[in-house]
Amino acid sequence: MTQAKHDIWSDWLLERRFGGNVRQMKAAMRYLYRVRNRVLRHARLREDETLLDVGCGDGLIGFGALEKTDSIRVVFSEISEDLLQHTRAVAEKMGVLDRSEFIWAPAEDLSDIASGSVDVVTTRSVLIYVSLKEEAFREFYRVLKPGGRLSIFEPINRFGYPEPPDRFAGYDVAAVATIAQFVQHE
Repeated sequence: MTQAKHDIWSDWLLERRFGGNVRQMKAAMRYLYRVRNRVLRHARLREDETLLDVGCGDGLIGFGALEKTDSIRVVFSEISEDLLQHTRAVAEKMGVLDRSEFIWAPAEDLSDIASGSVDVVTTRSVLIYVSLKEEAFREFYRVLKPGGRLSIFEPINRFGYPEPPDRFAGYDVAAVATIAQFVQHE
């Protein structure tokens, strides 16, 4: 019997991200827990509030919020149905399914979430992948209650720019470097 194929994003996040290296996984998770804790600290989440975790991935932020108190509710939002199924299974295993909701939605279209229905919107490494960032921020504003809060973490990927003359968009173009310099990309 073969295992069902997951989408690429889910496969990377749940299976390949650490390359099977336990030491690398532990180091990365120590860093990610610090990021999660910082996002939650800036969210200033209080008793009986609802947090919307946009692009929840494996649920790192949302589950961190659910562990803070028994009265917090989390809406896990994700474009990967596989990741939503994963977070639902984790929520069930943790016994927090009754305080969790799962919504398939891209950041720029949260139409399944009522206007003014959440206290906090969080994201971690999501907006970097969203083309329509202005639409995403409009949606965040729309779903937030008056006085609601937004707490985000986004990486800045500047490590490869400017690229050396023998690279183009990360590819080795040394063999054609003299003509590659005339090609532009965004």
